[in-house]
Amino acid sequence: MAGVSLERIKSDVNKYMTKGTGVVEMTLVTPDSSVTFDLTGFGTKHFINFDSEGLPINSKNAHVSLSEISLIEANYPFRNDKEEVFLLNHRISAKDSSGVLKHYVITEWLPDETFGQIVCILGDYGGN
Repeated sequence: MAGVSLERIKSDVNKYMTKGTGVVEMTLVTPDSSVTFDLTGFGTKHFINFDSEGLPINSKNAHVSLSEISLIEANYPFRNDKEEVFLLNHRISAKDSSGVLKHYVITEWLPDETFGQIVCILGDYGGN
């Protein structure tokens, strides 16, 4: 990618995650419910996972990818006092393929602090 700046790549990632084809509308909420943010990102939920021996099992696997730029622009609190991404117990609500609103809690997060994308692994919240 000679000649393409990192800032341009971050901008493109943000554009595709917020306005691109296949984005999912969702709501992100802090653990104490003090901040709510409506945003878009990529999301998936399917029912194949793998056990500790690497064998496929039928269990829910849900995750979303968020744009760090969107969180910064909205002043959404996603970093801890050490300025590290920290999203434990933040909640996400989004509609699934049938249009039913589902609620999740972030259990793990995998930030790509080069391109500004954060993948969040989701667990059920509120009886999904």
